[in-house]
Amino acid sequence: MKIGFIGVGKIAGALVEGLCTSAAKDIVIYLSPRNEENSLGLAGKYPALVHRMGTNQEVLDRSDIVFISVRPAVAAEVLGALRFDRRHIVVSLVPLLSYAGLAAAVAPAVDLARAIPLPTVMQHNCPIPLYRANDTVVRLFSYVGQPLPVKDEGQLHVIWTLTGLITPFYELLDTLSDWTTTHGVPRETANAYIANMFQSLSYLAQHSDPIEFRELAQHAATPNGMNEQAGKEIREKGAHQAYKEASDRLLERFK
Repeated sequence: MKIGFIGVGKIAGALVEGLCTSAAKDIVIYLSPRNEENSLGLAGKYPALVHRMGTNQEVLDRSDIVFISVRPAVAAEVLGALRFDRRHIVVSLVPLLSYAGLAAAVAPAVDLARAIPLPTVMQHNCPIPLYRANDTVVRLFSYVGQPLPVKDEGQLHVIWTLTGLITPFYELLDTLSDWTTTHGVPRETANAYIANMFQSLSYLAQHSDPIEFRELAQHAATPNGMNEQAGKEIREKGAHQAYKEASDRLLERFK
């Protein structure tokens, strides 16, 4: 399987790492020269699998599946300079590039998909929403995460909005770390516990059937317990509503 990447930023780099360390067989990866540090680093780390090309067009010429991973602001310019072929399967990782815009930019290629991998594809542990992905693309992503097909582009945009909450999530963990250290716990211990506590809670939710967050919250809130007290205080201060309002404004960027 010949796989090309146009753009080699954080997400593309994580996806390349994930593929190279996965159980996927008979793959070869071609990288565009964009982001020289990342592309050279990956080619040097996986010389048997990854090759850095001199131009974006060389990537297309050698690849059957092409991942587009450039900034939204330059996507039209970058794609407009390339000659796609009908044989190409094109997968866009660009948030604000609609399916219709992608189709116009990569014609005559017609086998297209949009996908939302996260950096955790590097560890093969990542939900990956997919829109209009064929069986080949779904199978490829199954090596690095859990493919999650969505029915329409509107749903894809709503889910993509949630990826804008990664920074607030880590800032929450950092705030809790600061609080813990001010009460005498070493930073290393605090960070290890906080990271693993939230990971274990997510694991519990992930393996519930069905997944019901409200039920999990209520189950943890024993009468007169610490969770009941903290939940009430935080709800009354409107902290959760702030996440909804931020998400509403992020979603507007897709319209």
